[in-house]
Amino acid sequence: MKFRFTDWLKKKYIRSTADKGDKDYRMAAGILEAWTSIIGNVVLFGVKLTAGIMISSISVVADAFHTLSDVLSSLVVMIGFRLAGKGPDKEHPYGHGRMETIATLIISILLIITGAEFVKSSVERWLHPVTVGGGWWVAALLIVSAVFKEWMARFAFSLGEDIHSSTLKADAWHHRSDAIAAVLVAVGNLAAVRGFFWVDPLLGIAVSILIMYTGWELARSSGNRLIGVSPSDEVIEKIHRCAKSVEAVEDIHDVQVHDYGYHREISLHVEVDQSLSLVNAHEVADRVEKELGGLLQAEVVVHVDPCLGDGENSR
Repeated sequence: MKFRFTDWLKKKYIRSTADKGDKDYRMAAGILEAWTSIIGNVVLFGVKLTAGIMISSISVVADAFHTLSDVLSSLVVMIGFRLAGKGPDKEHPYGHGRMETIATLIISILLIITGAEFVKSSVERWLHPVTVGGGWWVAALLIVSAVFKEWMARFAFSLGEDIHSSTLKADAWHHRSDAIAAVLVAVGNLAAVRGFFWVDPLLGIAVSILIMYTGWELARSSGNRLIGVSPSDEVIEKIHRCAKSVEAVEDIHDVQVHDYGYHREISLHVEVDQSLSLVNAHEVADRVEKELGGLLQAEVVVHVDPCLGDGENSR
């Protein structure tokens, strides 16, 4: 489902550009997502916290602070994108693009800490139950907040797809987990006002586990990227398909991809007929570098190997 408001926000706050891989476009998209998240989550936090305190519901209060953690994570996203937008320098010849990944790692740590705190609070409420107020009006409020958080998730996914940002996609899952949590808390509150007091802290624990699980998944994925995870099968397939589409390329091998956020470094070997002249082989390499560079917004280095026939090549 596509929202017109989403398109309006993009057109108003991101300068139009032909290349969505452009560094300025990327930074503008990241900052727009961060500000949208900050403003929306501050409003939701205030409403949820007030409602949770009024009805003495630990799960509603936990959900409110889950929403507040989204504000902190959005600030991290904003700082990360600003730092990632810095160009190469003497100490960082490939730029600062991996600051996005570091921002994702920080977000994950914040989530895990927040979840752990509310596990403790929920267990205490389980051991010492209190009367919970609310009812349908609180459940309706939480469902409305869940719908709004789902929109925020889709908005972040949309921008993340535009600029191929795992950080924005991670923040989108953060929003979606908050939407799921709000629905669970709404169910818990309806049960609690009918005397099932154990449901509220139980779902508070469930929400907390969801928060920590989201944090762990983000930490795992961002840690892998910082270490240097292998490129996805989709990226490898694109490289193979693009390189082999260049005339005179018979096969490719030894593909290496280094991801630096908005910048990629790709190296590969292409095999050409051994009778091809050095000049023509060099032209083939140039064409592969140009095609791949345009497709994946990357710096590409191609090494040419002569194909000796029968699937063999000289390296």
